[in-house]
Formats: sequence, C-alpha cells, structure tokens
Amino acid sequence: MLKFITERFAFLNNFFSSPKGRTSPNEKIYLTLLVLVLFRFANHIPLAGIDQDALKKAFSQFDTRNSLMQVINMYSGRGGATLLSAFSLGIIPFINASILIDLLTALVPSLEKLQREEGEMGRRRILLYKKLLTLIFAVGQSVILIFYIKPYIYNSTFFTFALISLQLVTGSLIIVWLTSIIDNKGIGNGTSIIIFTNIVQTLVGKNVLNSVNFSFSSAIEILILGVLLALISISQTARFNIEIVSARQLTFLEKAESENQNINNKYATGVKQLKENGLSIRLNQAGIFPIIIASNILPFLSYLTQSLQQNSSFGFLNNVIYYLLIVGFNYFYTIVFWDPEKISEQLRKASVSLINVTPGNETVLYLENIVRGTSILGGIALSSILVLFDVLKQVINGPLLNQLNISSLIIVVGVAYDVQRKIRSLYKTRSYSIT
Repeated sequence: MLKFITERFAFLNNFFSSPKGRTSPNEKIYLTLLVLVLFRFANHIPLAGIDQDALKKAFSQFDTRNSLMQVINMYSGRGGATLLSAFSLGIIPFINASILIDLLTALVPSLEKLQREEGEMGRRRILLYKKLLTLIFAVGQSVILIFYIKPYIYNSTFFTFALISLQLVTGSLIIVWLTSIIDNKGIGNGTSIIIFTNIVQTLVGKNVLNSVNFSFSSAIEILILGVLLALISISQTARFNIEIVSARQLTFLEKAESENQNINNKYATGVKQLKENGLSIRLNQAGIFPIIIASNILPFLSYLTQSLQQNSSFGFLNNVIYYLLIVGFNYFYTIVFWDPEKISEQLRKASVSLINVTPGNETVLYLENIVRGTSILGGIALSSILVLFDVLKQVINGPLLNQLNISSLIIVVGVAYDVQRKIRSLYKTRSYSIT
C-alpha cells in the first residue's frame, strides 16, 4: 500500500525538479487534481469563534437570492457559506482586485504600457499589483462579513473580530496561491477551475438529480436542459476565421481564382487549404469571465438595495443590469486583451497578410472592427441564453430547472471546454516533440 502511494505521488518530485515547461501532461493533470483536493478539504475547516450550529440553522431559513451570501455560496461552495470556513471569502477578493486593475489598465497609460509593451516582466508586475490589492479587498470584505455574521460570534470583542478577520484573509490568500500553482504548473486558468470546483460541489450538494423522475415533465426539462447546454457549447466554441496568406501564397491564390474552373483538382485543393488556414477569433474571446464578473457584482448591488426588492419592477431592472454587465465586460475584456496593433505587427513579421486587406493601418482598423463586432455579438449571445432560460423556467416551473443556475452552467461548460482544449494541446505538443 505504501509503495502504491509513493509511486502515485512520485510525480511531485519530478514536477518541481523539472525546468518550467518540461513537465508531462499527466504530471500537470495530477498536480491540478491534488490542488483541488486540498482546496476542497480546506473549505471544510470551520471558522473559529462562531456558533456554527446557529449559523447553519439561520442559513437554512434564509433566502440567498438577493443577498451578499449568494456571492459567498457561489464561489465558496457547499461547506463555505452553509458552514462558514476560514476559506469562505474564496477567490472573490482576487476577482475584485483583477476587475479594478484591468479597468485601471485600460484607463491609465502607464499601466497600459506595462501590460502591452513590457512583456513577461510587465505581466508579472500587473499580477503583483493584483495580489497586493487582493489583500486590501480581503481585509475589507472580511470586515463586511464579520458585521453580517456578528449575531453568531461567541465573544463580540475586538480581539475576536481581528482573529476571525485574520482567518478569512489568510484563507483567501492561500486560495490565490493555489490558483497560481494551477496557472504556472497545472492545467487551465486557476481562478476558473477553483470556481468550477465550487459550482460542481454546490450542484452535488443540492442533489439536483433527485428531482428527475420518469415523468413527461421531467423529460421536457431534460430536453430543454440539453438544448441550453448545446447553445452554451456553441457560444463558447464558435469562431470567426480570417483568411491569411503569404506574399507567395497570395500570388498563387490570385492565379487560381483567375483561372476559376479551369484549374486541376490538386491546384484547387491547395487553394482550399490556403483559405482554411487563417486567423481564428472566438466569438466569446473573453470566455467565461464576463459571467463571473457580472455574477460577482450584481449580488452586492442587490444586497445594498434589499429594501427595494419588494418592487417587482426593480427585480426586472436587476436582470437587465446583469445582462448589460455581461455584454459590457465581454466587450471590455476583448478590447483590453486582444490587441489588433500587436496582431498586425506579428503578421508583418511573419510576412503574411489578410486577404484583400492592405498591411499596416488598414489591417489594424479591419481587426478592430472584427473584434468589436464579435465581442458585442458574443455578449448578446450569452445574455440571450440567460433570458431564454429565465423565460423557460417561468413557463415550465419544474423542479429541475428551478434548482439550476444558468450562469453556473455557462461557467462549468466554459471551463470544461477550456481545460479539454489545453489538455489536447499539451498532448499534441508532446507527440510532436517525441516524434
């Protein structure tokens, strides 16, 4: 048994002793899974100084739909908010810090220069700013949470409050550290995978499958869910392809097109391949982050305006704000992180160009228009799925749909797609290197 365990974890020694980028895909997968196991275990360590029984009883009677607890429950997972732990702040402070730094990067020229021109050193500097701001946000959000759970604290003294705050801040920073391990040594984006794990844990905790039975209504719900998952998959994988060619290929292509139908099959196949190889732009270039950010912001707004929640029109306005946030952040993140000027310069250095587009400023303008259009269209596609789900849930009013959160499903599908894409890329790269 001991030998088996030793063999299973022998990859850790190889992993950390190997140069960066030289680890195998299997080792990356094992480490990612190990980090997630540690994270889930840590999430069940109770927060000291709190009456856990009274807190669980209160949470069982509490409507989390329009409160601060919705955020904590979503990102901390079952065992975080329902049984408050030292890790209950989860990744929220880091997400908030990232939002603010990314906004400042778009507005402050020095930060924008650092992001775009300083390369790896610039990105590390930006990440350092995010981590420092995470500490500030963690302290502030721990104070807010302490104020919220004050009735369930054993001793309402400054020392007790400080001890609870220290636990929460430390837990949040540890989670940031775990995400950085996944980013640097594991598979996929650490923040997304941590959130993915929490959502899956929450779905498991809800026993969603128990609401499914062999009835006609359940079959309809499963069919609707399948259609929604298909739409989500399409929104996450859909791409816009821009044809690119080298100067030599362009001459070849122009000749082929001028000859039209009189070209031989081999020649036509070559032209087809040229057209298929191009610059690929995802419809949702920002991935799941607009959903994550919007889901993070809206419950705070709801918490601050709980007195207005009795007004049904305000609830509708909440949904509209949520959809606009998704479209806005999808546009913002795409514009900030997808640089047409940099892409144009890379094309120039590679001696390739877009078909029917002059290299230089015209290429930059063309790419800017494509990126702006796809980002808005992608945001609208995500919002449309959310609207469709809300409408269907009201019409069907079934137990399965009522227990599901479509935003969470989008995140789950998006992260799963991103992880499988990266795993496939790693194995493909490894097969090339072996060959």
